[in-house]
Amino acid sequence: MKRDNETGKSDNESSAKAKRKRVVISLFMIIIVGVGLRYIYFEYEIYIAKEKVSNLFESMDEEEILEVKPSKIKDSLSQAQINDALQAIDNINTSGEEEEMIVFALQSFVFFAQYKLNEREGKLDSTEYSNQDVEEEQKAEEFQPNEDDVLSNYNDVENRDILEEFIEIAGENGKNNESEIRVVKDKGKGGVIIYDLKSRYDQNANQGWIDVSPDLSYYDPSEDEVQDIFSNAPQQCGYMSQDETQGFYKLNECRTHWEYHLLPIDKSKLP
Repeated sequence: MKRDNETGKSDNESSAKAKRKRVVISLFMIIIVGVGLRYIYFEYEIYIAKEKVSNLFESMDEEEILEVKPSKIKDSLSQAQINDALQAIDNINTSGEEEEMIVFALQSFVFFAQYKLNEREGKLDSTEYSNQDVEEEQKAEEFQPNEDDVLSNYNDVENRDILEEFIEIAGENGKNNESEIRVVKDKGKGGVIIYDLKSRYDQNANQGWIDVSPDLSYYDPSEDEVQDIFSNAPQQCGYMSQDETQGFYKLNECRTHWEYHLLPIDKSKLP
């Protein structure tokens, strides 16, 4: 009788272990399937957004998206298409840095398309967006930088120490900091692009950021030059960093770019 009880107990334990094993396997399979479905759905969201964004332009490929180099907008482009593309981008659920970079790139294209559409329809404020009416005395060859400007030219970056000190304390890297610097990027025959960088801090939100105000008054790009979306309008970035691997001082988590190469660190990276 005792042996029968022990045998029955052993059978029950084996049955319970087998049941637990089946439950664990089932849960594992559910997780695997869930992750797989989430990945497929994310890829579908990206695909839809890319399709809607690419439909804004005459042509667009994967390389253009990664390098944020938009082409010409379509003659048939409408505001409804731009709104539709923005909605598709908003539907993307990001969960990592790679996904966020894709979203930033797609948003950059839409912002550019909006800018070109407004330009075509005559809705731009020429004082805000255009430098075509700048007087001759504002040309690059007459620009005189201030003594404490961070100046990038073909030989070096002057006042590098001022820039690196700003990087350490500005935006999310610091706290309650509202310092500011001016960066002047020499573009050769085209002139110079000026960036006013101002560190901001909201005490109530305990959050810092950097306001970036590009000034194209002394810049005259060539007709075949690729449009630089970053410099078209004021930006708001999270922080700056010194990326020695890539060789650039970078602005990070900006409105149109996840990261923007502002200035080279060493001479070999100069334009």
